[in-house]
Amino acid sequence: MSSTFSLRSLLSRKVLVLPLMAMALAGCAQLSAPGYYDTPRDSTQSDARIQAQGRSKGEPPSQLRFGFGADAKSPDEAAQMQREAQIASARVPARPLAEAKTYLGTVPCLNEKNMACPASRITLTLAPTGEWRARSISVTDASAGGTRLEQGCWEVIGSRPLRIMLRINKEGSKADLSFVNDNVLRINSLDGAQPTLDYHLTRQADVDPIKELADRPALSCGQIN
Repeated sequence: MSSTFSLRSLLSRKVLVLPLMAMALAGCAQLSAPGYYDTPRDSTQSDARIQAQGRSKGEPPSQLRFGFGADAKSPDEAAQMQREAQIASARVPARPLAEAKTYLGTVPCLNEKNMACPASRITLTLAPTGEWRARSISVTDASAGGTRLEQGCWEVIGSRPLRIMLRINKEGSKADLSFVNDNVLRINSLDGAQPTLDYHLTRQADVDPIKELADRPALSCGQIN
């Protein structure tokens, strides 16, 4: 009976030892699996969050620059950047002036000293080079004697709304005009006179080069705004 008890005890110990050995072997296999000791990569969600925040993984948050404190630009640097931006913007004409356009309209006599003068039909062509040409024809005299041809340089004198000055010989002022929109010009003044009512010039489908002035040399109007 004693021998039988010893045999059973031995078998019980083996039954307990075998599962423990199996667990130990499984643990070793897991530890030895390829990539077990590798640092886990960020999840797709984490990558998306980092990309949305615009932060590089190689740059700690403390090194991000927001333009404050030590990262702020000095007044001289800021002023220089502003001047450069203004120069760059001056090289690009405003949208309504980016291409040659012709405007047409009839304007009454604005000469206070001679109210009997007739109205004029004005054709105005603006070129992106800064040059303008105009043809004014009297509505009562369409002959050559009733036609006046002029040219000069325009310059931007306002932005809201866009406003230009038509100059002759870069000194005298012919007209002060505002853009109601890309296709309509409002006359603020003409030949030194200010109208009491609103008068407009409307853009035409075709550009009129004012061929009567073709023989005159092109003007050097310089950089436009």
